[in-house]
Amino acid sequence: MGFLRFILKWSLVFLAWISILIIIALFYYLSDLPSLDQLDAESDKQIVEVNYSNGERIASFGGLYESEVKYYELPQHLIDAVVATEDRRFFSHFGVDIIGIARAFYVNHKAGKIVQGGSTITQQLAKMLFLTPDRNLKRKVQEILLALQLEHRFTKEKILTFYLNRAYFGSGNYGIGNAAKFYFGKDVSQINLNEAAMIAGLLKAPSKLSPKNNQELAEDRANVVLSNMINAGFLNEKNVAEIDKAVSYNNDRQQRLYFADYVRSQFADFIQKSSLRDKVISINTTLDQRIQKELENVLNQFIEINAKKLDKSQVAVVIMDHEGAVLGFSGGVDYQKSQFNRAIYAKRQPGSSFKTFIYLNAFENGFKPDDIFEDKKISLGTWVPDNYESSYFGNVTLKTAFAKSLNSVAVQLSQKLDKKSIINTASRLGIISDIDKDDPTIALGTTLVSLYELTSAYVTIANDGYAVIPHSIVKIMNNDEKLLYERETSGLGQVISEQAEQSIKEVLLSVVKEGTGKNADIGGDIYGKTGTSQNFRDAWFVGFNDDYVVGVWIGNDNNSPTNKITGGSLPAALFGKILQKID
Repeated sequence: MGFLRFILKWSLVFLAWISILIIIALFYYLSDLPSLDQLDAESDKQIVEVNYSNGERIASFGGLYESEVKYYELPQHLIDAVVATEDRRFFSHFGVDIIGIARAFYVNHKAGKIVQGGSTITQQLAKMLFLTPDRNLKRKVQEILLALQLEHRFTKEKILTFYLNRAYFGSGNYGIGNAAKFYFGKDVSQINLNEAAMIAGLLKAPSKLSPKNNQELAEDRANVVLSNMINAGFLNEKNVAEIDKAVSYNNDRQQRLYFADYVRSQFADFIQKSSLRDKVISINTTLDQRIQKELENVLNQFIEINAKKLDKSQVAVVIMDHEGAVLGFSGGVDYQKSQFNRAIYAKRQPGSSFKTFIYLNAFENGFKPDDIFEDKKISLGTWVPDNYESSYFGNVTLKTAFAKSLNSVAVQLSQKLDKKSIINTASRLGIISDIDKDDPTIALGTTLVSLYELTSAYVTIANDGYAVIPHSIVKIMNNDEKLLYERETSGLGQVISEQAEQSIKEVLLSVVKEGTGKNADIGGDIYGKTGTSQNFRDAWFVGFNDDYVVGVWIGNDNNSPTNKITGGSLPAALFGKILQKID
């Protein structure tokens, strides 16, 4: 009897100490536990809306997510698919599923490895919103504590909605609304059972299972989700047998988002710092919705048709009017696969498209399109500039040399000019990149420039020699419709003489009519210049008509050679197709 009292006494003492230690540990873990008020505070984050010139939305940033959905918008088969796959007892547990943990432990022990997790949707939401991905005891305990708080404060429906609006669904898509629009071109309320199964399946490994990255894997995972729904009692096998497995994927490459990102990165420079705290910033841009839609249609068709020739090459396009307003824009082939904006941030060698500034400077210094030069093999020290395919034409006019893009003549011409004067000419037209005045190869376009600045420089020529400031933002307002910024047009004056302007247009026209740019000829007066950098690394065509200036670049992100693409081939052809559609 005494022994039993002894055991009981010390057991109680032990339990008391354990309880004290648990309480201390809980206080420790609770001490820096994030507040659920942060969840409500997310709705107070600033929202930046980027709009077309007609006021229609291109994209919005900040706040929660662009396509946040309400619980009533979620189709029941989507809810069933997520619950059956991620947390079968979601609607019955209290935030932590003891039965689910036990089941996962048994399954993992039997398999000898981790094949099933025990975290609930509520726990996943807690980790997603507030915690780091670190795998340690403190983080796991805090996850459980936050899950219990979430369950106490919010309904199951609210928790599931929070989760689906914040979860990552692959290919750059956060939130169920964005995922439905991106993968299927639908509002989430319209997706069918098979599409719901595919989206629910993405939650396990969003990047790996994205249909954009591996369609076969995504469809296999959707079948697993459907089986889960049968096992959970949400479906029977007859339902599954009757499902039309055909899925119409959305092929929208969303090239307009390159422009939206660029505008978002720039707008703060146009407004006072105090306005940066406004709840909503609404930006009306120059982007023309019709032109952008036509551009994306042409570009996507062009990419499909020329897939073999393009291989892994990227394509960037900038369309401006004669005053420098950006009307159409693409920074790459597919925004969802790569958000790097090549039109703005990729600085590459423009090749012969830079010769326009050499010839323009020559015309400003008294040379004429009909002046004769001998196209021949030349050398400057150890440098021997060569013509394309090493062909030489003897005596030719500057007009012919420009149309045929003869390197020998361009170098000879540049040697007769002052390098500082050439640089000044390029700068006046809008080339802001550094140009080495001591480098003789600038005549062949070795200076690194972006497509955006090169296109804007050609705008000055299209604008009869009057300089322009390339621009994308027209007006910025806040949530009270207070005007924070409005663009005021002001001319920069004429920077090209009438004689030089006339001469450079004459030779630019000859490129399209009888030279390397014939693929851009769609009839009428089309002016432009091809450019191909060394070893076919970059291919360009920049040109204009009476209404638009269009710049096209094709190249590889790693600066490796393309599949022998020249400026006169695919870029010139794409230029012509774009102009045909938008004109």
